[in-house]
Amino acid sequence: MNRRYRPAGDGLDDEGGTKAPPAAPGNGSPHVSVNPSSGTVHGSFGELLSELRSLFPSALVDGFGWARLLALAHRLPISVTDNRFGFEFDLCDPDPAADFCVAPQPGSRLADYYVRQGELAAPESAEAALGAFLADHASGPRRMLAEGRGWVILEYDLAGISADQSSPPGIFIVPGDARDEPGREKLFGEPERLAGALWAVAGRTPDPAILQQMEHIYRMMPTIASVCKAGILPGRTQRAVRLIIQTRAAEDAAELLKRIRWPGRPADVAAVCESVAGLTRPGADLSVDVTADGVSPRLGLEFFRPVEWYELDRPGWNRLIDRLEERGWCLPEKARGLRAWPRVEQIFDRSGVHRIWQSINHVKMVVNCGATSAKAYAGMHRLKVA
Repeated sequence: MNRRYRPAGDGLDDEGGTKAPPAAPGNGSPHVSVNPSSGTVHGSFGELLSELRSLFPSALVDGFGWARLLALAHRLPISVTDNRFGFEFDLCDPDPAADFCVAPQPGSRLADYYVRQGELAAPESAEAALGAFLADHASGPRRMLAEGRGWVILEYDLAGISADQSSPPGIFIVPGDARDEPGREKLFGEPERLAGALWAVAGRTPDPAILQQMEHIYRMMPTIASVCKAGILPGRTQRAVRLIIQTRAAEDAAELLKRIRWPGRPADVAAVCESVAGLTRPGADLSVDVTADGVSPRLGLEFFRPVEWYELDRPGWNRLIDRLEERGWCLPEKARGLRAWPRVEQIFDRSGVHRIWQSINHVKMVVNCGATSAKAYAGMHRLKVA
């Protein structure tokens, strides 16, 4: 389908912020004309993504990277777009490729797709375990993801693989609303329950040594940090549980890393925190891989702008991107592509009028054995306007 795009009134105020959240689209923005005779209802996510190709800066996704992304998208249903979906860009890798993530909320159309896929998969496979987990947590007041309040985020590794390769996605559990502390405590208050849920969703046998290491981290966290998300990566060789630990200040992050015996250099973390100070929210979310031998040297530091996810915040993100480029943590071409990402577009065809909302969610600095690199996590959301 041959589509044409224009900014939908840009969706911005004079300072580069968003005029209104996407829950209230329209606001008198002009629609973008496309060929109405070519409009169809999409059968797969890949069909829609093909039509949105021009919205992806070539510095971020192109060539084989686009082929890998499109091959995965054609295997996924159009219900991917019922909620936000996202892309992970390695800002230090010249390869224009992106990993992909999607959130099948239990009970949703997309979750039903994964449930059906699990029923067709081999009984001992990761696909079967994921489907069973989503089916189990779609109902029941005592389920940790019940009543539409919890999320499972699936992260597909695509960079560096061929288009015909496939592996089970990384699986992250986010229970309840971010402001619903009691809902979080049901999952994150007990490391044994959390580890059990992650092993169940990935179809893995429990690992007592990893659980012991998790319990040590929990004992070290009170008052200075809390787990806000947790995941497992069944497609990778390392057996580990990934904890995303939220801290309120750079000092808290440094103190926690010391307590949990992170084997890296504290000076590397301090340098990152000092570089982004004033450009991001206070503190950092620590992405920690917990293995049977303890905490991995690889550490992720996730930083967010002080805005909501739907706010494009171009000036703020540009200042942060500039800083990453100055420090050598982001290639110039990747910086240009990332600056071009935040935008709002409107498209229409026979299926209706839609708003495509593109924003940056956060950046992650990866510190590993003395080397520092950056990744950006960008979102896309399709909203029906008319």
